Amino acid sequence: MKKIGAFLCLFLIVFEASAQFRNLILRPRHGQIIGKWQVTNQPLRAWMAGDKMYVIQGEMDNFVVRGANMLIRRDVVSDYKKYYQYFAEPTANGGLEMPKSFEIPKFCIAQTAADGTIMILCGQKAIDANATKPSSLPQAENTTKIPQEKTNSLPQTQAPLLTSIRRGKNIEVKFSGFPKVSDGFNFLRADGSVKEVLSRLSVNNGRLSDEFWNRPFMNDRNYEKGFYIGLGEKPSTVSLQNLDVSELAGFDLSVIEVYTEKGKHWNSKNWLQQYITVPGKRPATDTVGNAIYYWNPSSFVSESILPDFYDSFPEFSLPKGKIVKFSYVSGTDINGEKAFKRGVNYLLNAPNPAQKSWMDYDSWLYEAGCPKAYTTTEEAVNQWLDRVDANILRRNFANVVAPNVQTGYLSLNFEPIGVWNSSKNIGKIGFALQELKQQKARGEFAIWSLNPRGMSRAKLEGEKDTQGFSNVLKWQGGGWEAYNRTFPNLPTRNVWNSVRESVTISQVGNYCNDLRNVGMIYHLMTEGLVSKKIEPNKKALANIWHEVETLDWQLGEQTHRTSNGEVIRVKIKPIVPPDLMQSWGVWGMWLDGIDLWSDPNTKVDNPDLWGSKGMDLDVEKYRENRFGDRLSSYPFQSQKNIDWLMAGVWAMSMNKDILEANTPIEYPDITLPDGRGVTGDDKLPTEAFIRGYPLVMKKRDNDSNDILYTAYWGHNPANKAVKIVVDGQEIVIRGQYTSVVRVKR
Repeated sequence: MKKIGAFLCLFLIVFEASAQFRNLILRPRHGQIIGKWQVTNQPLRAWMAGDKMYVIQGEMDNFVVRGANMLIRRDVVSDYKKYYQYFAEPTANGGLEMPKSFEIPKFCIAQTAADGTIMILCGQKAIDANATKPSSLPQAENTTKIPQEKTNSLPQTQAPLLTSIRRGKNIEVKFSGFPKVSDGFNFLRADGSVKEVLSRLSVNNGRLSDEFWNRPFMNDRNYEKGFYIGLGEKPSTVSLQNLDVSELAGFDLSVIEVYTEKGKHWNSKNWLQQYITVPGKRPATDTVGNAIYYWNPSSFVSESILPDFYDSFPEFSLPKGKIVKFSYVSGTDINGEKAFKRGVNYLLNAPNPAQKSWMDYDSWLYEAGCPKAYTTTEEAVNQWLDRVDANILRRNFANVVAPNVQTGYLSLNFEPIGVWNSSKNIGKIGFALQELKQQKARGEFAIWSLNPRGMSRAKLEGEKDTQGFSNVLKWQGGGWEAYNRTFPNLPTRNVWNSVRESVTISQVGNYCNDLRNVGMIYHLMTEGLVSKKIEPNKKALANIWHEVETLDWQLGEQTHRTSNGEVIRVKIKPIVPPDLMQSWGVWGMWLDGIDLWSDPNTKVDNPDLWGSKGMDLDVEKYRENRFGDRLSSYPFQSQKNIDWLMAGVWAMSMNKDILEANTPIEYPDITLPDGRGVTGDDKLPTEAFIRGYPLVMKKRDNDSNDILYTAYWGHNPANKAVKIVVDGQEIVIRGQYTSVVRVKR
């Protein structure tokens, strides 16, 4: 009996282990690659439909459904051959026929190819295939094109900061904005009628006013109403009446009205944002004497909520070695055909893998038991790292690399680990990343917000001292050994040491978190230049999102009416001011380029597709409404700030001969409007921020005939232009935009 009992126990153990093995191996993730058909060299993937698993051949948005016995063909390579019976039914012709039980998923269509094969198209592929059916497509962009003029003087509303005759290409832009300036910022009733207008902006004779400034949208005497235009250390609490914006004629501005606690300007509650274009001449280039300013080359400004640069910008290419990577996808340019002709290297939906960008959102960590990001402490994450099998991590990461061996730009979200992790077992992450080399991945590789220094903006901008970085910026040398000697104790050393052999990109800057941070560009350049000192062979990209990742602001709220009259509420984050976006594009090109992150939704100008932000008018319950696999959705906030980001890239690209020249970057002496001089270390981004000075950098061409200057002043009011003198040359800085100026000697 004891032998029988022992046998039964052994049988149960083996059976349980077998069951666990089946759970581990035979339930692949939806879309996971499970094999390859050698005839076509295409991947075979798992497609989950309820409790059934199907074998599909191809990509998730363009595939053929095969029978389960496809896996046991001699010309198929798969680790699942022994377990094919767990997939949906076998079919004729060695598994090449489609299983009869397969149902066409929602938002997908079936198309018959010339050889009779039934192709399944999903998401945007289905939308493109149905392009002859306008009713199924997002609404077309409504563009109002304004013809481009050749030469014009500045508008009369603009103060003549320089007396020289100005010439250059420009277009006339009208006062416009989002929400529409004629409607103002209002809340709607359920029947679609206007319940209350909270703000309505107007510009008359170059002066900005809010018609309803005295109408409160928050009733708490402990809070006072104020506004931000661009960035500011605190909001202005004077009435928004007759504010002079004439010196920004032709440019865009972000206007945010907000309530802050009296005596505690950082404690903000209700807010609303409006994006406006100040009427006047919008210059592409502006020539003053021997200086040429480069601004925005748009040939028109449309009424669409989407960016225009895909169609309004001329075609241009980047300087050698520079990168512009987009996660952002516009419905006007799904596959990047237009963007690639206008300065973009990598795009989420690029058909060519070498031009494709892809971000992994940590499933390889979660499948190994890693605690979810932002749900626990670093100590709990470290305990998990102590326990987890490094081989499991590597196997999971191998599944990330395999479909992305040829991907041009692969990045990791990495949020559950974070760049500050201090675990003694962080080396397990580095071991996993060796799969990139093992599988011979060809593209760039980055980890979100990680760079060798990883300096916190709060430290640089809050403590009002140089943190020792001025000395680093003045190094004549650099490199890893110098880093070790100078920064022996850094929070990011642990992670960077583990992954530095795998990453090719240092991500610096990393988003706009607070409108009070007037030092954002100063921080970007400090972090970027320090990263280049330490790791000169790794590209430093200025990472940005077109929305403000607010740390201590509540989400904004507004109402929205669909085409059939339904009214919903939406909760949103502010968008990054256009002047900061333009500056980010400019200064990022002094480094190695920019990385524009965005959520994976394809942005469309269709108010009926509200994505994941909509909710009932009176109930705190979100209602999703997206279209297809690409999650097309309406963005609710103007996306025109992306045009300004690319305007900054364009401006620097027009001077690629200087950026490519074998000449150093310099910090020139500056004379301020009040006659004070800025010299020595005060010209560095560290000291310039702390002392409230402009940041100016310059570079010469190889023959020293031309000099390129970029001039930015984050402390300057966003509605005011100011004149400084650099190397004896007058340079005008418009608000918080960066002046890109080429001077001929």
